[in-house]
Amino acid sequence: MQFQVPQFIETEDKIVGPMTLRQFLYIGSAAGIGFLLFFIVELWLWFLITAALIALGVALAFVKVNGRSFLEVVTSALRFYWRPQIFVWKPKKEQRSPQEEVKARPSFSLESLAQGMALKKTWQKLQTAKDEPREEKEKKTKKVRERYQIFEKLTGERQAARRVDYR
Repeated sequence: MQFQVPQFIETEDKIVGPMTLRQFLYIGSAAGIGFLLFFIVELWLWFLITAALIALGVALAFVKVNGRSFLEVVTSALRFYWRPQIFVWKPKKEQRSPQEEVKARPSFSLESLAQGMALKKTWQKLQTAKDEPREEKEKKTKKVRERYQIFEKLTGERQAARRVDYR
């Protein structure tokens, strides 16, 4: 036994000509309000208000932004601007015992000692203005040049890349 599965369930039925009932009500209500305003306000003001109402009715009926109706976009925008924009994060404070605080303190390590010695040597070089001999610098830069090569991409951007020789 076969069953027919309905398709296009998101599309609304066309009831009034080429328009859905919702589209017809948007445009019809804008035209109706414009008709009532014709008897209430001056003619020049009626033209302005009716033009704005018809434009709003057409926008509500036919305009879609990223697959969403104009009414959904407008209500989302109003909600966004109406609600407060400040978000505050308050972390929970963890209670530590004094024993845990003692354990959490940094202890003596070889890494900290080596870093301190390297900083001390660098500081001494800066203070005494002693520098490596020129030959040693050239050797180091030559080694770096051998390992890396500067090349130019198709876009014209220059970039250093590691050189690999398969010999």
